[in-house]
Amino acid sequence: MADLASLTQRVRTAVGEDSGLGARIKFNFGSAGFLFIDGKAEPNQVSNEDAPSDIALTVSMENFERIIDKQLNPKFALMTGRMRLKGDIRIATRLDKVFGLD
Repeated sequence: MADLASLTQRVRTAVGEDSGLGARIKFNFGSAGFLFIDGKAEPNQVSNEDAPSDIALTVSMENFERIIDKQLNPKFALMTGRMRLKGDIRIATRLDKVFGLD
């Protein structure tokens, strides 16, 4: 299983300078920390801060890694409770393009 630093770097590479997200998204990994994507900043920023966001997704780091490795469908993860969403699900669907899940 990857650590927070390596997952953050993978997401930073996927997001790039202009992800088209147009939103701030926070992944809460519980005691393992946070991954914050600021898709409103120019250029886009990815960090590990617990900053205010438009949506928040709570998921284990293991399941998050499985999602970005295309081993776990994010919609299935939501439906089965492996990932929880607080906020507008339409913003979450924009992540599919960023991570190549569409």
